[in-house]
Amino acid sequence: MKRAFNFVILSVFVFTLFPGALLCQEADITGRWEGTTYVPDQGEDGLILIIEKTEGVYKVVISDTFGMIQGAEADDVSFEEGTLSFNFSIYDGYEDMMVWITLEVNGDKMSGYWETADGSRDTIEMARK
Repeated sequence: MKRAFNFVILSVFVFTLFPGALLCQEADITGRWEGTTYVPDQGEDGLILIIEKTEGVYKVVISDTFGMIQGAEADDVSFEEGTLSFNFSIYDGYEDMMVWITLEVNGDKMSGYWETADGSRDTIEMARK
């Protein structure tokens, strides 16, 4: 009887923790992502992210359809609790400017925003391709 009781307690313990362990696993965000954003005075711009992960470290390469960003490697890439964030430098025709991007990952979709130090900001919608 004691052995059966111990088995039941152990089973309840394992089945309680197992789903929690699955939920704690990090989503796989590697691959090609395509989306759009709006750039002031320019219009809608297409974005492409190539995300790779090597030895636990993410690498993001970003390009756009305007041709202003062609294969720029992102800095300070972080993916924590379903949020991808990174920054990159872009030349706007006058000077280099830093752009920060924050995206919430939901399955095969990401949404969020970009912003610059001068206060420019807009939304981004992306999907895995």
